[in-house]
Amino acid sequence: MLSHNMAFTSRAASTGLSTFGNGALLIMAAVLTIFSFSHALADDELACPGQNLFTQLQKEDPVRFKKAVERAETIPNGKVIFWKIEKSGLEPSWLLGTMHVNDPRVLDMPEGFYEAYETIDTLTVELAEVAQPEKLAMEILKHPELTTLQGDKTLDHILPSDATSDVAAGLKKKGISMNLMAKMRPWFIYMGLQTRGCDVRRSAKGFKVLDQSLALDALNDGIDLVGLETPVEQLEAMSDVPDNLMLQNLREFLALPNGMDDISETMIDLYDHGDVGMIYSLMEFVSTDQAAAKAFENRVITDRNKVMAERAKPYLDKGRTMIAVGAAHLPGDDGLVELLRRQGFTVTAVN
Repeated sequence: MLSHNMAFTSRAASTGLSTFGNGALLIMAAVLTIFSFSHALADDELACPGQNLFTQLQKEDPVRFKKAVERAETIPNGKVIFWKIEKSGLEPSWLLGTMHVNDPRVLDMPEGFYEAYETIDTLTVELAEVAQPEKLAMEILKHPELTTLQGDKTLDHILPSDATSDVAAGLKKKGISMNLMAKMRPWFIYMGLQTRGCDVRRSAKGFKVLDQSLALDALNDGIDLVGLETPVEQLEAMSDVPDNLMLQNLREFLALPNGMDDISETMIDLYDHGDVGMIYSLMEFVSTDQAAAKAFENRVITDRNKVMAERAKPYLDKGRTMIAVGAAHLPGDDGLVELLRRQGFTVTAVN
């Protein structure tokens, strides 16, 4: 049997793909101005706790682990985070998969990145506003219908009373009042809780998430910065996920003894090795609700992939462009690599 921790890892992958591709995590810097978790600032250490849950899965269920690895190997473009984009008559462009975290391992760029960066005129990211977090915060405040429950509805209207009690108890352990959260959309609470204390502390020390760092560097270097989406579009993608699904995920998340730490450590290790396809494999093999997982993937990943590819094309048609978006948007039949190939570009792995 899988442990409760490992079972939830897949659940987190199916409902948020963690920090690989969930655009809402780019907004978490702004969310932190609303979610003020004093306990997260109590420890001066910048290192994050956490264990790679794949090690646990391999020990507890090696057969299932092997199947997950075999399935990951069938996912197109699931082993690379940095790609070269070419078309006859154009100078090359580039595609980089990112993680929306400020872990130093993620900030260590892949081989060939700096040489490619020196050639570009345009950087396209998910949100150009990532360079100005205060603008992201303002967008959240301007659209309460996307982050709060409307009318008389509160969290206890979504799940049975016992489930609501579980959520209240889990929030209390984190020093958060259920009364304070009662009107918040479950996805907003869920995403806020995915931001770890160590990430907050690193942010206070000046560490920036990879996407923000890239955007600020581009502005400083005189490179045009373009957003492929708007903050409202990202908020809408998350808010389109049914509240009952997200609240159930929140309930499971709060039951975890180590919260986001083990999940994040697993995802960072995968990213560090370029194994982004493994996230989808794990989702398929371990998720407790395949239909719900697929619905979330379609809305938050696949739908947005199509928008990104369409909006990036005019810049790619000029050449000398780099696309930098969450790594979960790259692999798969409907990932950005394949979508760009369908647009007539040659897309080849750099590393």
